[in-house]
Amino acid sequence: MSENQTIDMNQMLNALSGGLLRIALDDELTIMYATDTFYKLIEMDQAKQAKPPKSIFKTVYSADIILYTQQIAAQKRRSDKQFLLFYRILQKNGGLKWIMISGSKTDEEFQKQNKTFPIYFCMALDISEHMTAFRKMEQELDYHRTILELSKELFFEYDIAADTLNFKELFREVFGKESEIENFSKRLEKTKLIYPDDLPSVLKIYKSMMGGKKQARIELRMITKDGDIAWYVCYASIIFDDNKNPFKVVGKMSLINTKQEAKKAPKILLDSLTNVYTKDCAENLILDIIQNQDQEDISAIFLCEVRNYKALNEVVRIVDGENVLTSIAGILKKQFRRTDIIGRMGLGDFLVYMKSIRSERNAYEKAENICKEVNKLYSFDYSKNGVILSIGVSLFKGQADFQAEMANAKAALVMAKKDNTSSFEIFYPSLSK
Repeated sequence: MSENQTIDMNQMLNALSGGLLRIALDDELTIMYATDTFYKLIEMDQAKQAKPPKSIFKTVYSADIILYTQQIAAQKRRSDKQFLLFYRILQKNGGLKWIMISGSKTDEEFQKQNKTFPIYFCMALDISEHMTAFRKMEQELDYHRTILELSKELFFEYDIAADTLNFKELFREVFGKESEIENFSKRLEKTKLIYPDDLPSVLKIYKSMMGGKKQARIELRMITKDGDIAWYVCYASIIFDDNKNPFKVVGKMSLINTKQEAKKAPKILLDSLTNVYTKDCAENLILDIIQNQDQEDISAIFLCEVRNYKALNEVVRIVDGENVLTSIAGILKKQFRRTDIIGRMGLGDFLVYMKSIRSERNAYEKAENICKEVNKLYSFDYSKNGVILSIGVSLFKGQADFQAEMANAKAALVMAKKDNTSSFEIFYPSLSK
């Protein structure tokens, strides 16, 4: 290339709106070559400067050093041949200018202190206007996000075809669960986030919307990650596609209970061994329901006592690596509904509350099935007795006194304990009143 051609090439490069440069990918991004337009971009006249900057690092605004370092570390891990860097420079007027440097890897290399670094051919551009607009948009998003957080409203979107429910991030903070719930229709029936007594109503609303109901409103109680009960009102609406087919449900859940009401609400606590409710928690939950149930509802309280627990448990732990009480709790959870309340009352005692059963026959069958399952649990030839479960059941209709029903269940339990095998007795009041 002749001298005139070289001059023409330099003039053409300097005429470009962005500065061109070749840089080595070392920690400081050593400048191998740069056009005059690059130095003008960083507000430096190369002809008047005795020592122009030898690296990009020397031009970075001091407050952006950490950001610069993070980007260089990420750049060195890239598997492609591209280069990208964002940083600010301090202008002569005291303002800040955003610079973007982007380019591609060349076949050249740079030797420095016995190390070899790849060289990139890049273009530098002033992107201050774009970054200002981006930051403004980011601030607006933060503003709206903050407003939503302060509102304590849980916005959600349910994709019907994908069966996936998505909440905003606040959901994770309040309930300690992932904000995206896949297989929602199946998981809803088993959820422990919804207060047990409210789950049937929620399931009914969900099924009605899947059946074509356009809008719904429901008040429900939710159990937070701290075990508190919070009242929400939920609004939901169906969204239709261009073919008038339902494809999405959108809505929000608004917190409606006061701080005073929240303090009164019982905490949801689980027994660490059996993973059922603790004594106080179970009793509080039952008290809340039993005093407000419909007059036509038939309910039942089961008092269960595990006998021969201590004698058998050591054998079970050695032979099967299990705990008798854990196995008994597993049977109870399997036999009863998700909406029923199961609690551990003492060392080997359990309490179960069933609301809205079809008839007393339903309670009879439950107790009978539980005894059959317990009898199958352990059968060791060298153990004189297997595990024995005695059950006392109290049946009642409508609103009732919890302590009175507990006394009836205890009376039935005393009778059941006269049998040397797993058995039950039921206290029958007059349910036809």
